[in-house]
Amino acid sequence: MNVEDEITEDSAAYQQSLGLIHRCRTPAGFVASPINVDNYARVWARDGVITGLAALASGEKDLIKAFDDTLSTIAMNQGKHGEIPSNVSIDGKEVSYGRLAGRVDAALWYVIGVCALLNHTRRSSQKVRFLLSVERALYLIECWEYNDRGFLYTPLSGNWADEYVQQGYVLSDLLLYEMALRSAGQVFTNKEWQKEAVVLRRMLEVNYWPRETLVDDPLVYHSLAYRDQVQHGQPQHWLPAFSPAGYVSYFDGMAHALAAITNLGDTQQQQQAEAYVYGLEEQVGSPLLPAFWPVIKPGDPQWAALEANHLYEQIKNQPYFYHNGGLWPMLTGLYAAGLAQHQQKERAIHLLNALNAANMQGREGRQWEFAEYHHGQTYAPMGTHDQAWSAASSIIAHQAIWYDRVPWPLSV
Repeated sequence: MNVEDEITEDSAAYQQSLGLIHRCRTPAGFVASPINVDNYARVWARDGVITGLAALASGEKDLIKAFDDTLSTIAMNQGKHGEIPSNVSIDGKEVSYGRLAGRVDAALWYVIGVCALLNHTRRSSQKVRFLLSVERALYLIECWEYNDRGFLYTPLSGNWADEYVQQGYVLSDLLLYEMALRSAGQVFTNKEWQKEAVVLRRMLEVNYWPRETLVDDPLVYHSLAYRDQVQHGQPQHWLPAFSPAGYVSYFDGMAHALAAITNLGDTQQQQQAEAYVYGLEEQVGSPLLPAFWPVIKPGDPQWAALEANHLYEQIKNQPYFYHNGGLWPMLTGLYAAGLAQHQQKERAIHLLNALNAANMQGREGRQWEFAEYHHGQTYAPMGTHDQAWSAASSIIAHQAIWYDRVPWPLSV
């Protein structure tokens, strides 16, 4: 199949994705889903920015206007200390900054989204409108470093994996932090933010792929844990997090998608990480990226903590469900876009095709359901359907693969 035929084959899915994004538009901005279940029909910082990045990639004026509305709604509801709301109801009457814990990544996605919009529109009036909000958000984020050593600390339930057992110095959140600092530093011409981003970048490369040659590097954050990890052998992928108790070594889909997007590491590390993801596809039986892997099951050491950390009556993170081995179109699309930036087009197309096939799946014979995630064993669509970011990631990957258009605030 030649390139034109491949683009034509993908165009139907692209149009379906655009259609859903349009249905998620409201006067307050993008909702996570037009389906009125739980709090999905609200303007979310995280979901709204990812959807907004797709809007920028598409170039459609109505969608870009909806992204501006999304960011404006979020900014208008910023907390008194600089907190960025996790989500806001369309009428503005209900504002959540997180339920069991505040959402660290909401503020990071917000800053990235503002910078992406400003980088796209080049309007000085918008820059003035958002500057104070961005300054307040980044000041609060820096306070979350607590010990002033460069890494912000994410509490349990403090990011998108709100019912998983991830906490500490989390790579995915720190990659967002580096991206926010770097883009805000350049968009708002702030040299201090730019310097912080450079140092943070080096710290990430040192601390999340422990190597024997770096055990004495002054940027090693947790020397005992680092040496212990080195003794366990060379990592096969980016490590997802560590805390005062040491490193954890499971696979983190969001961290790897963001690592690809931000060009983290050297060529050997990038190739090794992709080789792991490729092998994971064979192990899982699907090209869709799991949120986390391996699956935590009853009897495993982490099961009690996982079982205790949930918001509603039923635990969402049963084995192979939700974040516990669930397969996510959103992560797959972001990862595919990252691979496309590094000239791995064939592999990126493979992932985009799988993503589109997943988005087309529906329950009870329906099509184009855009499920939140898919079961890690049966591959059946699960969670809330008509999920904006499942469509958005397809748009982002499509534009990155076929037209070399990426919506990130700054190119990597």
